[in-house]
Amino acid sequence: MTREEFLQYMNYFNTHQWDKVTGYFRPDTTLEYPDSFGSPGKPANTLHGPKEFIKNYQGIAANMREVLNLGAFSDWGNQFFVEFVTEFHVEKDNPNGSPGMKKKGDVVVMNQCVLYDVDEEGKFKRIRIFHHRYLDASYAKH
Repeated sequence: MTREEFLQYMNYFNTHQWDKVTGYFRPDTTLEYPDSFGSPGKPANTLHGPKEFIKNYQGIAANMREVLNLGAFSDWGNQFFVEFVTEFHVEKDNPNGSPGMKKKGDVVVMNQCVLYDVDEEGKFKRIRIFHHRYLDASYAKH
């Protein structure tokens, strides 16, 4: 996958075109998180397939706007690596949200590293997200 192709994928993600996002997935794609996002000590979470991905991100989008901004991008053929500066803008109060993401107007910015494994057709088969570090909200672009 080229950087330009990945930017198109990110555009679909940032505009919540979930069917187009999951068009890049194999039916058995896994998306692995290192923890229960913002709740250290809780078990890691793994989504299985496009339907779980869509359900998860529709739930996130109900309370906040998530924006991916691309940093580093390296392609090795059957794997590629991306660095994101990911913005989370809380749009509705959510008492059950993660720390720092409970009240309308909260902004959390995170630097993330993600490793993608692709099949011979270039479809995503395994996605591993590594929460790298939290950044000051001044890093938000959107």
